[in-house]
Amino acid sequence: MTVSLPLLLAGCASGYLIAAPPTVPDPTRAATVIIVRPATLIGAAVTKTIRIDGVELYELGVGEHVSIRVAPGERIISLKVWDTLFPTRVYPSETIQAEAGRTYYFRVMVGGLARAADGEGQDLVKETKPVSQQPFVPPPR
Repeated sequence: MTVSLPLLLAGCASGYLIAAPPTVPDPTRAATVIIVRPATLIGAAVTKTIRIDGVELYELGVGEHVSIRVAPGERIISLKVWDTLFPTRVYPSETIQAEAGRTYYFRVMVGGLARAADGEGQDLVKETKPVSQQPFVPPPR
C-alpha cells in the first residue's frame, strides 16, 4: 500500500492565532518576519509556538507559514518546543536587527529555527499555506 505525504499529514495539528501580533507604531517602516514550517513527517503531530520578543503569537502546524510585521530594531524570533530527551520546554531562537521594508525568512526544523535566504524562503512560502488568523476555540464539552 502506498500513502502520499499530503495524505499522511492531513490529520496533523493545524496552527492558530494565540495573541494579537505586535502593534507597529509606523506601518510604513515595518519589517516582515515570515516563519515557515515545511511539510515533514518528523514531529508532525504537534504544533510549534512562534514567539517574537518573548510573546507567544501563533501555533504553527506542519505545512504552514505565518507573516508577522514588526517594528525596526532588535527582534528575537523563537520557538517554544518540547525537548525530545527531557520533559522540558526549550526556546531555540534567532536575533535579527529588523530594518524597515525588509523581509526575514525563517525555517522551522526539528528542534530548531534557522534563517532562510530570500529565494529559499519564497519557495517555502509557495509550498505551504498561511496559518489561520482565528484564535483557537476549544470544542464544546
